[in-house]
Amino acid sequence: MEIKNILKDKGLKITKKRTGILKVLEKVEHPVDVLEIKDKLNENDIEINLSTIYRALENMSEVGIVKKVNFSDDARIFFELDKNVHHHYLHCLKCKALVMIDSCPLKDYQKNLAKKTNYNLVGHNLDIYGYCPKCQEKK
Repeated sequence: MEIKNILKDKGLKITKKRTGILKVLEKVEHPVDVLEIKDKLNENDIEINLSTIYRALENMSEVGIVKKVNFSDDARIFFELDKNVHHHYLHCLKCKALVMIDSCPLKDYQKNLAKKTNYNLVGHNLDIYGYCPKCQEKK
């Protein structure tokens, strides 16, 4: 779906800055923080301050366009397009690379736990840390 239609369908005003932010998120393969978004926008000659990016991301998060991602080893908040797909990431402790894991090893465990405890479970987080192949070569 085209970015302008996504914003329009969610009742958000179509602005150059919002469309720029969404284009950045569309192109990246992993969650990014606000500073990375600002850098990529500046590369495309879109001048924007951090508070505007935060506000736009918060608005888009509230309507389900963007998803906030928190990693337990990092105080920053990361953002990605909300594609309604559940996934986890491998984190390289040295270079900070992120690699998406397509399958969820906790899916069955969560179902069984919900059944056993009678909880209505709505989600979980799993962070996996290690060293990527490039960083292992450098050791």
